[in-house]
Amino acid sequence: YMELTQPRLAAGDYLKSIELLDGPDGIKADPEEKPASRLGHARAIRSLGMTATKEEAKSASKDYETYFRLVSRLDDDNEKEAGAMFSDAIIDGIQRNPYAAWEWGMVNRVAGDYDAAAEVHRLAAKAFEEIGDKPRSVISALDQGVDLASGLGDSNDSKDNGAKLAKATKILEDAITSDVNVEGRDVELLQRVVAKEGEARIALSGVLWNSKEKAGAEAQFGEACGRLDDLNQDYQAREQERIKKGRMPPPKVKRLGFSIDDIVGADEASC
Repeated sequence: YMELTQPRLAAGDYLKSIELLDGPDGIKADPEEKPASRLGHARAIRSLGMTATKEEAKSASKDYETYFRLVSRLDDDNEKEAGAMFSDAIIDGIQRNPYAAWEWGMVNRVAGDYDAAAEVHRLAAKAFEEIGDKPRSVISALDQGVDLASGLGDSNDSKDNGAKLAKATKILEDAITSDVNVEGRDVELLQRVVAKEGEARIALSGVLWNSKEKAGAEAQFGEACGRLDDLNQDYQAREQERIKKGRMPPPKVKRLGFSIDDIVGADEASC
């Protein structure tokens, strides 16, 4: 069903699988099937994007959390560092699959749990960095900033909101700055980094505008639009060069919509 782009039907099948695996005969199944079914259901919901309901997103979030607990190399799920949102076991699971961690952050955003989304994206950025994947680490860090910006105003405490505002501004500014040093041979991945940077700049523009820093807000919005325009012009120039030289276009891979590699890139992002 996922290949047929029918994620809700896929989610139903995965739920039935989870029910059977959690039943009395589940102990007889291959140990890999439990985490695979949890991840499969979570990804089916994640592929719905913003069309998923909050209830669906919360269900997917629980599945991602269970998945990370199941694949963790640590047994004790109760130990956590002081002030940590997640246990050491779940953090270990995140380090083993930062791709799924980024996805978990996105479903938490759909569920409206912006603090959890930001923390998961922070952990995903760290995990990608540890395996030398700078572009996806930057994307995750930019998403952390977007999460924090999205959650502003959730609290009725003005002091708490002020602290969150300062944190969101710093995280966004730091993540945008880190984008400058991203290099690699995967042109499409680098294009997705620039597109995500544009999204983060627009989020930062909104944060600055609400802080009465109108000049800074307008500068960030203008820079975002300029960067996205340059991105799309570069894409068009590359396409014209490819056609001129008679090269075949890159293969079109069907996007299932759940992955960090499915986000918008060149010729898709705009102000």
